[in-house]
Amino acid sequence: MQFFIKECFSPTARKPFVFHKQGGSMLLEAMVGITIFSFGVLSILALQGNAMRHVSSTSARTSAMQLIQRVDGLMRVNPRTANLDSFQMTTCTSAAASSEAGKWSRAVAAQLPGATCSVVIDADTPAGRSIRCFRRATVTITWPVRHGEVTGVAGTTNNTATNVADIQTVWSDTANGMLCNT
Repeated sequence: MQFFIKECFSPTARKPFVFHKQGGSMLLEAMVGITIFSFGVLSILALQGNAMRHVSSTSARTSAMQLIQRVDGLMRVNPRTANLDSFQMTTCTSAAASSEAGKWSRAVAAQLPGATCSVVIDADTPAGRSIRCFRRATVTITWPVRHGEVTGVAGTTNNTATNVADIQTVWSDTANGMLCNT
């Protein structure tokens, strides 16, 4: 590489300046600028990908919680023992198709494909109840993690939403309609 030296004199000090002609420095600066810009664009794309993954996961979790709230409301509408027992299911397909629980389980299947659900109602006995005149209902929905939606514990293949509610049993199923069993 050949350097050209040109001497110039400062008007005040009369000392010479030395200028070196540099070849290719603009190309190097342009390449560094493009590299920095490329890293910025890649970072924005990664951020957008993560945002989309979390939106999809959050949407499924919101649907699961809305379904749990729906079945909780259905159980509270008619708090007789027989009605509560009709919601008990070990899988989404174990509920009678024409019952409210069956309609709810079909809604779970429609909104969360591949989901499994269970509703466990504690026994209607003094020993089975956590509070007098209340029965505990535990509703669980588990749905598969789709590709790219892993936002929970590392290595898990399913997301789970669970709700535990104490539902007041206002009336017993006796003929005289007494208040809840003691």
